[in-house]
Amino acid sequence: MIKLTEKYLKGGSCKTVEERAKRGLSMTLLNPLLNRTTFFSFTLVALFLLAGCGAFEQRGKNQPPLTAAFTATGTEGVIMNFAIDQPPNIVFTGAPISVLVEVRNKGTFAVPAVALYLSGFDPAIIQGLTNTYLFPQQIDAKSQFNPEGGYQTASFVSSPVQLPQSMITYKPNFLVTACYPYQTNSNPLVCIDPRPQDKLSDKACTVLKAYPTGGGQGAPVAVTNVESEATPTSMFFRIHLQNLQPQGVVYDIGALSQCPNQLDYTALNKINYQVTLAGGKVASCQPPSPIRLANNLATIFCKFDGLSGAAYQTPLTIKLDYGYKNSISRMVEIQNTQTT
Repeated sequence: MIKLTEKYLKGGSCKTVEERAKRGLSMTLLNPLLNRTTFFSFTLVALFLLAGCGAFEQRGKNQPPLTAAFTATGTEGVIMNFAIDQPPNIVFTGAPISVLVEVRNKGTFAVPAVALYLSGFDPAIIQGLTNTYLFPQQIDAKSQFNPEGGYQTASFVSSPVQLPQSMITYKPNFLVTACYPYQTNSNPLVCIDPRPQDKLSDKACTVLKAYPTGGGQGAPVAVTNVESEATPTSMFFRIHLQNLQPQGVVYDIGALSQCPNQLDYTALNKINYQVTLAGGKVASCQPPSPIRLANNLATIFCKFDGLSGAAYQTPLTIKLDYGYKNSISRMVEIQNTQTT
């Protein structure tokens, strides 16, 4: 609609469009020769232009283009890709190996730090290749005006590669692992009913057995479902979590320095969490934070006491903090040009 209006505006202002459309409608109404189909077609186009004109004017000259309302959805965090031919599939001795990794934050949490670790090669054969890269600045989250998320690159370059004369080829599998903190925020709108036994009063909302959470909040770990139950003394919530990236690994955010190769079982699959209602009322939850995922799944049971008054709607705020790691790999064939 806006594009059509902008095209129409090439010959005048938005006010001109409005005058032309209204004048056209008046002429249509007064013209007895127009059939019903033509009348309705012209009317539709005129209303379309007027609506688009209003949207265009609301943007203003210095406003960014209108986009759909941003919602925190998706199941990805930091993702990586090898740049084209970086590294190439085949490298000849005497030439360096260049590895260029493209990193994008596809989630809704601005990552304060991301560390990349390069492995899978023999440092005695491929020399001069730094195996760690730490981004010096945060990688922004995706947003309404940056729907693709923040973007950075990391470069690794080796010295010219030499193979022993007896070795015809060498095929290392270059593995790049990203380690970083991440956060999931879910705010389902729930009904709080401090007096569920009262069946006579009118109520603004009804406690549901389950509340939708969208299946992903712009993070690899998601709140997949929230169930609720009201009693005369308390509100109970059952909160289901899931790591939705089967190739990604969750670990204790306090063990960031141990990623990727020094993580042990005590740190794996741990998530710190906090559950509150609007106004800062904190729930009593089990198991206590941090919770451990089992088969990428976990459930938190929370209870709110001391609620009073009539039924009302409010957001249930669920915050999850954790470390995360994921990897990509590419095999490179190094061909020896010095074989005898």
